[in-house]
Amino acid sequence: MALDSDDIHVATAERIFSDRADLQTVAHDRDGAYRASLWQAVEENGLTIAMVPEEAGGVGLTLEEAFSLLRAAGRHAVSVPLAETMLANWALAAAGLEIREGVLVPLVPAPRGHLAIDAEGRVTGVCPEVPFGREAGAFVALCDGPDGPVIALLDPAACRIEEGTALSYEPLDWVHVEGAPAMASAPAGTAANLPEMAATARANQIAGALERMLDATVQYAQDRRAFERPISKFQAVQHLLARLGEECAAAVAAAGSAADTLSRGETGDALLLEVAAAKVRCGEAAEAASGIAHQVHGAIGITREHALHRLTLNALAWREDYGTEAHWALKLGQLVSAGGADALWPLLASR
Repeated sequence: MALDSDDIHVATAERIFSDRADLQTVAHDRDGAYRASLWQAVEENGLTIAMVPEEAGGVGLTLEEAFSLLRAAGRHAVSVPLAETMLANWALAAAGLEIREGVLVPLVPAPRGHLAIDAEGRVTGVCPEVPFGREAGAFVALCDGPDGPVIALLDPAACRIEEGTALSYEPLDWVHVEGAPAMASAPAGTAANLPEMAATARANQIAGALERMLDATVQYAQDRRAFERPISKFQAVQHLLARLGEECAAAVAAAGSAADTLSRGETGDALLLEVAAAKVRCGEAAEAASGIAHQVHGAIGITREHALHRLTLNALAWREDYGTEAHWALKLGQLVSAGGADALWPLLASR
């Protein structure tokens, strides 16, 4: 049976990630030497423009297919700015601007930052906790403009970058912008959904990490022996594996539903419901699943030499990006409160 386009692109990505960023190899590579080769392969195969329509110079995957690709990246704990560059190029194309080569990083100021662009095209504000901020060849910023949301392309040299580090040891920087002139700008249009796109991307990366975490933990439980039998035969361990499977299934379902909603072009309350639910549920699953995986692996799972920490630390770090569970739960609560009790069931039943 022939593979559909989703399967083909995801399979291609999986091969690249397996060849250039094997989990165990990366766990032993303390200098990050693998990253240059991985990034070259990612760019050469068009993964950074996967979300961009063909007429705008991209690969033309549907958003659902592109998010499946990011779930594959999550399964391999890919630690290069692939999701960031995919999102940034999508935003440029959605705003009618020209896509770019190299590392692009989106500036999504919500929930704690703010960026504004004036009538002269100068951007001012701060964007906290920007993944891979210091590595950006250009920033793609979602700004408040005089007449509505604007997408602005910024030169990192015109910004002040305050370096920080995520739980996963990846760059997580604050970007300060003080009247920097935009290299290009346009009304955001559908790119105003960049916060929802970014949250859904992270939800799918978390879901992918949990899929790999489940496979690795089940395999370890089958291989590890105690009292002359695999520990997977013990009822207590079986219960842990069942709970891990539940968390993984819930995350995959929630992330996939949000991706499908964006791919269909839905907006408004329906979109907020799906994205908020996905980010909250995947964040909760990241915490629960990481604890279970390490409990089953025991002491070996926390060592630097073991690959498990690549998955758990990334999943836990991703839950903080583009709005925590608290941020999205608050937005979901506000949605329900504003609609009232009579509107809640029709909204849920329509999904």
